[in-house]
Amino acid sequence: MSISQWSDLPNELLEIIIDHLHTKIDLTRFSSVCESWRSSALPYRNRVVLPAKVSYLGPSHLQESSLLLTESTVYHLSPLESCAMASTSNSSPSGWIVKIKENQELGQQLHLINPLSPLRVHPLPDSFPKVLNSLQFRVFELTKSYTLQYSNLNHCNYKVALNPNQDCPSLMVVAAGVLWHLKLGQDRWTAIDDMESQLSYEDVIVYRGKFCAVDEFGRAVVVDSDLKITEIASVISGGAGDKKNLLVFNGELLLVDRYLSKKHNYMYYNIGRRTSSVKVEKFRLYKLNLDQERWVEIESLGDQILFLGEDCSYITSAKNFSGCRGNCIIYCDPEFKVYNLDYRSFAPVNQRPEYINIFNPFTPPPPPHYGPRHSNGSSGKRLCI
Repeated sequence: MSISQWSDLPNELLEIIIDHLHTKIDLTRFSSVCESWRSSALPYRNRVVLPAKVSYLGPSHLQESSLLLTESTVYHLSPLESCAMASTSNSSPSGWIVKIKENQELGQQLHLINPLSPLRVHPLPDSFPKVLNSLQFRVFELTKSYTLQYSNLNHCNYKVALNPNQDCPSLMVVAAGVLWHLKLGQDRWTAIDDMESQLSYEDVIVYRGKFCAVDEFGRAVVVDSDLKITEIASVISGGAGDKKNLLVFNGELLLVDRYLSKKHNYMYYNIGRRTSSVKVEKFRLYKLNLDQERWVEIESLGDQILFLGEDCSYITSAKNFSGCRGNCIIYCDPEFKVYNLDYRSFAPVNQRPEYINIFNPFTPPPPPHYGPRHSNGSSGKRLCI
């Protein structure tokens, strides 16, 4: 029996494959298989074209007239030679996490972003390659994050979510505990009317095609296209922690609840402003039971690592990183730390070499300082993919 070539695959099957490619990386790798596949693939276009600016959210007498809207993508990269070696030796491949922001206004220029915050890494670390050839890596898109910036490039202290619904693409943000909604292409923000949780919302994401928000007590709601609110989870029974984050994993809604100790106050420069912070004492994790409209506590993440960021959170398997174990949370406080859910223990990432490697060739951020953490200057080194 003769062996068929990939280039002989019928056009109708190629069209089915292309319909399931939702990222630029996927389409690039598809096009690189052979000439016939490349000719079948149309140039990548985002399902939603994001405006560079949106109307300002705040008092009209201030000088700001608009805010900059930025999109970043978190990738897991693994060198192809590492994957090949791992498949033959039953070991984990060596890979790392990078977050990239594409600046549409500067000729598609790319910027390296801190994996756990919206801050730009500038200048690039000496160890970071000038060019990342995506064809030399297995590339997986883990998530996207969205931020709003003032005209001076400082980040707004808002949680931002984008619903890419093609019929009505829109943004929702949490600002000072209030939910605000903006249809892309319009100028007016709309405050979501919810007397029960108003002024106490802490996070917002997209879940099952709708905006989903949680307040400081764990009450969760979804907001439909008509801005109607539906409660999907009541407050956490037995009392809640101090800071909530939502994320979706394998189609399920998870809640991360952070308990803080008021005994360890310190100051650090966070998202463009000096911030008073406190040490994390523990984390508790919950999964939504949608039928019962309540949060159910989960004790273990299995072999998964949860990356808890300021602008987005995501989960991936520890098997993607050589020497790492799962069932842990990596977060910024303000340095990178690892929280082990098995032993309820903390450790700085710089004391755990296996976890440092997750961010190589990106180096975890240096100790906090009190100057601006953005820069318009050039480091003499440009990131290209």
